[in-house]
Amino acid sequence: MKRMELKKNINYIILIVIILILLINVKNPTFTQNIASEKQDLGLYNSYTPKGIRITAEEPPNQSVIISWYTESEASDPKVVYSTDSLLADGITESALVNDVDGTYIYNAYLSNLKANTTYYYQVNSNSSIFREILNFTSAPNRTANNLKFMLFGDSRTQREQRSELVKKAMENFGDIDFFIHTGDIVEDGRYQSQWNAYFDDIELLSQKVLGYFIEGNHERLDGNMYENVVLPSNGINSFYYSFNIGPVNFIGLNTERDRTSQTSWLETELQKADQDNDTLWKCVYMHQPIFSSMPNREDLNDVVPEWCPLFEQYNVDLVFAGHNHYYERSFPMNQFKSFDSSNSYEFENPSNPMYIITGGAGAPLYELITSPDYAPFYNSSYHFIIIDINLDDVNEKATLSYETWAMPDDYSNIYLIDIMTIIKRGALVNVHNPLESDLYGQNSPEFNVSIDEFKLKPHWFTLNSTWYEINGVSIKYPFYTSIGKINQGAWDLIGNGTVGIRFFTNDSLGNVYSSEITLRKDIIAPNLTLDYPQSNLEFGKTPPDFIIHVDELNIDRMWYTINVSTGNYFFSHNSSIEQDLWINLTNGFYRIRFYANDTVNNTAFIDLIIEKNVISSPEPSEPESYLLFTIIYYSIFIIILIFAILKIKTKNE
Repeated sequence: MKRMELKKNINYIILIVIILILLINVKNPTFTQNIASEKQDLGLYNSYTPKGIRITAEEPPNQSVIISWYTESEASDPKVVYSTDSLLADGITESALVNDVDGTYIYNAYLSNLKANTTYYYQVNSNSSIFREILNFTSAPNRTANNLKFMLFGDSRTQREQRSELVKKAMENFGDIDFFIHTGDIVEDGRYQSQWNAYFDDIELLSQKVLGYFIEGNHERLDGNMYENVVLPSNGINSFYYSFNIGPVNFIGLNTERDRTSQTSWLETELQKADQDNDTLWKCVYMHQPIFSSMPNREDLNDVVPEWCPLFEQYNVDLVFAGHNHYYERSFPMNQFKSFDSSNSYEFENPSNPMYIITGGAGAPLYELITSPDYAPFYNSSYHFIIIDINLDDVNEKATLSYETWAMPDDYSNIYLIDIMTIIKRGALVNVHNPLESDLYGQNSPEFNVSIDEFKLKPHWFTLNSTWYEINGVSIKYPFYTSIGKINQGAWDLIGNGTVGIRFFTNDSLGNVYSSEITLRKDIIAPNLTLDYPQSNLEFGKTPPDFIIHVDELNIDRMWYTINVSTGNYFFSHNSSIEQDLWINLTNGFYRIRFYANDTVNNTAFIDLIIEKNVISSPEPSEPESYLLFTIIYYSIFIIILIFAILKIKTKNE
């Protein structure tokens, strides 16, 4: 009977443990998301469930975004709860605006006062009992960010499976992108809301996590529902065309489906503003129909070639993207007359003209491969997307744009690279040959060797005016006139121990300043020695004493000791012993052992130890036994308690 009762108690304990595990997992957002995903797979979502979630922006995206979604029946309390906490602790609630579009209810919730480059968690709700799993996005970086990564694709209409698989491949391999751009022909016929619903269902893996920008294509139809489904910047006309800035890049979206020439004046104004903006280092333009088309049955946009292209060249636009043609194509840098330099295909430094790119392979039926024109030898007919990664090198005053085009095979297996190229921008390059990064110096100021390379910046050459250096960001200029010199000793003496930043500058006749910084280490503090063993005034016999010494110094050069100063230098490591031959030759008596340490810039310190040698009367010092005794007592008590517990349980069962 008692045995059955014990078994029953064990079963209760197991049940309680299982319940606790389930409660912990329910608190876990990953578990909650998995449950929600399973419900979706099982078709348990109903007509009130939020679907097709996407993130767009009307204002600067490092400050605010818009979360949009749709339901098939109108929600009673549509809202978004968001927070920087993954469990939405202290979450902010934003009610959504709703719009009935052909029987589909489209919602927009405006999230404001965001912090740049910050991950936010959010949950879309129809009411208190119908809501989606907790999702997340990262707000756009600030204008001064040194890194930016984004994706472009276009012409996703028609084939749902292909566009879904392409987005899946993109997220599997490049889930860290900051945003994406769609170059138009989002759906087959923009007048049918069901097609918009299907599209955002198909790309929700991307759009619920990554900010997106869209431009109108011919398949969106002028009287279609595009602008009911996506909210875009409104600094153009009715969001038909617009511009925005993210990081060091200015983006301009032009509309090739509406009156094109009326956009020219606005385009020039936007390019002028970008040109005067110190934070803008790159300029990208995108549209749906390509200005230059290699398709035999599709002509160039001859009405805007003489209007838009000269502006692209004048204001140093770097890349011009389009879709419409269902393939991939990239030109050499070229002007409006299709004059180009083909001497380099994959690496460009300060190109004087933009490249024209067609990306039309995100789901629409592909066009057969044709012979590409001389100005655009990079051609591929495949489902694809473009990844652009921008990096700013502050040390070398260099901006790099890395560009890759990835294609998806027909069987949806691993994506493969079909094009790659790099653009580098810089004006002058200040080369610091000496000293090297993180070199260590002491009291004497370092010597330097600096050279300056001049590059073509924008459309003109520049003339160097002067050269100087500054120390630790203090705006005191120390001019230098030859490539080899020495840092001002008086200025060096004023700097304390630690890192020292020295930035070498040059400027040009136009006021542009270029620089390169080197970080050095200054060490004017001697090492700190601590003698852990032995203590002074201990006696030792025939066996030379061991010693344990700790030296607090990152840049140790060497350590040594002397006995009574006159015995010479004996080098050692942190844990060692007095040399046997030296100890044997010492007579009985007291000795001063002086331990020294110096660093690589010759700062030296020492510590003294007084010991007695007594071969006749002094026993060898024994190792401390307190730790061993404590261990024996501890485990003895533990075993006694364990035996007592076993006996008590046994007695109770009997």
